[in-house]
Amino acid sequence: MKMKKALTIVAAAAIALGALPLLPSEADASPAVAKSVINNGLDYLGTPYEFGSSRSNTRTFDCSDFTRQAFREGARITLPSDSRGQAEFVKKVGETTKRWQNLKKGDLMFFMSYRGSDADDYRDLDKDDKRITHVGIYMGDGKVLHTFSEDEGVTVSKIDGTHWEHRFLFGGSAIR
Repeated sequence: MKMKKALTIVAAAAIALGALPLLPSEADASPAVAKSVINNGLDYLGTPYEFGSSRSNTRTFDCSDFTRQAFREGARITLPSDSRGQAEFVKKVGETTKRWQNLKKGDLMFFMSYRGSDADDYRDLDKDDKRITHVGIYMGDGKVLHTFSEDEGVTVSKIDGTHWEHRFLFGGSAIR
């Protein structure tokens, strides 16, 4: 009984001194962390796109290298190096959604390959069987922060009514 009381006192002191967060998952998943991820990503607007970019510098990005860098700088989270690995990471962290409208700022968004710009190009597809080929960061207000084109580099794209909406597979938080 004395040992249990002593451990309780030590834990309470550690929480009071900030050595242990009171609720780690809530503390880490704050909107401030998501905002930091987005702001760090926005710092790279216009950075050129390069498929298979070097992971050792920030002169160019492909989609997963970009999201990895934004999370490393903004949340101190090291994501896997490819979009499918990042998707598995998100699934392990928590819930996912197949409706982009349910995403929160800072969530990762996963997309299938481009099949055209019209909704009919994606109708009757079983998206559960589709391979993830792209990842971006949901900014809120129906926008995704990502890189996919040598013409634009890191950019912000509208989701609603575009091929990004039709290609969306699922999304969720990488922030624990």
